[in-house]
Amino acid sequence: MTGGMQRAPRRTMMRTLLALVLVAGVARADGPPPQMSAADTTKWLTFFDKLVDTVVKTSGTCDRMATDVNRVIEANKDAVAIARTAHAQGKKLPQAAQQRMMEGVKKMVPGMQKCGQHDKVRAAFAKLDLTRKDAAARR
Repeated sequence: MTGGMQRAPRRTMMRTLLALVLVAGVARADGPPPQMSAADTTKWLTFFDKLVDTVVKTSGTCDRMATDVNRVIEANKDAVAIARTAHAQGKKLPQAAQQRMMEGVKKMVPGMQKCGQHDKVRAAFAKLDLTRKDAAARR
């Protein structure tokens, strides 16, 4: 495979992670987007911190990363649903929460560089694509 072909899936994975950070931070014509509630933000960050820890701990073995990421997502479906709803409503995370998530993404980079192209890892992270319908995300 050429370098460009290898980088495309990795870029897609990183875009998904960054989209999670922004959770619909697109500016609106009628003013800044509304923010997620403090309770929803806390629930989301708790999930995201678990996700970061999982990727960091399993960065040496891609099959284990995929399994463990799936477990974290499954155990925190409510947090993912909160983010999906917030995205659909045009809400975004407060700036401090976005910054915390960016730090988490940085911690995940080594593991994602190693396993970001692994089919099972990609499938696990696809469940976090906030633009996908729930049925598509379950695949």
